[in-house]
Amino acid sequence: MSKTIRFGGLLVYVLLACGLVWLLRPTYLLSLLLIFYIPALITLCWLKHNQGKVLLFSFLALLFFAPPVELLARAANAWQVQTLFPQLLGLIPLENMLFAFVNFFWALSLYEYFTANDQPFKISRRIWVLLALYLALDLATFAWFFLGANFTGLDYHLLALPILVVPFVLLFYRRPKLFFATLKSTGFVFVALLVYEAIAVILGHWWWPGHYLWPINWFGHTLPLDDVVIWYLLSTPVLVGGYEYFFKGYSENIQN
Repeated sequence: MSKTIRFGGLLVYVLLACGLVWLLRPTYLLSLLLIFYIPALITLCWLKHNQGKVLLFSFLALLFFAPPVELLARAANAWQVQTLFPQLLGLIPLENMLFAFVNFFWALSLYEYFTANDQPFKISRRIWVLLALYLALDLATFAWFFLGANFTGLDYHLLALPILVVPFVLLFYRRPKLFFATLKSTGFVFVALLVYEAIAVILGHWWWPGHYLWPINWFGHTLPLDDVVIWYLLSTPVLVGGYEYFFKGYSENIQN
């Protein structure tokens, strides 16, 4: 089966799964499993050489990057979600950690399979630089939280500056080839997340009670365009770019 057919098949699956979720109206957790985890695991299984490395990088991002980001956003009242389980620190829902993890390893699996051709590689020593940056983010965020800082009212887009905008500029300012290599994965993830969120806010899986630059009314629910730009258009390039630069040891000889 050609990669083009597989790429299109994944996209069709996501659209059909979103339609099924709209009809059945399951919980947020079940929606994640149906829409994201099934095709993500299929994509991961297509890899022959780098399954373990994709999962390792995704796990590191889940462990060191996702919790402080989620804590900042939830403490600032940027978003709220439907959850069935006790929340870590009273603010971090398990479902969002599962969502973060599948976003990480699916985007990287898409990139490895459809763009990087799943070529074997040795993990770069730059990974220690990334882990140091993760640790700095963790220490700053959790120290701020435990010292009783008041995050409420912090604008959503301001959270993205240190977390995504600055890394985006640093990664791609002098590496346009690396940026263009991320576009196929970014486009796919953009469509999948946008279609899901369009129904998720109506089903009550997500809601947006905070302050935003471009909030729109979506069938009586707030849907901030900030989220579309910040997470749908910036997060995947930063994830893939960080994976290439810090984990694979990016060079200009990357295959496109």
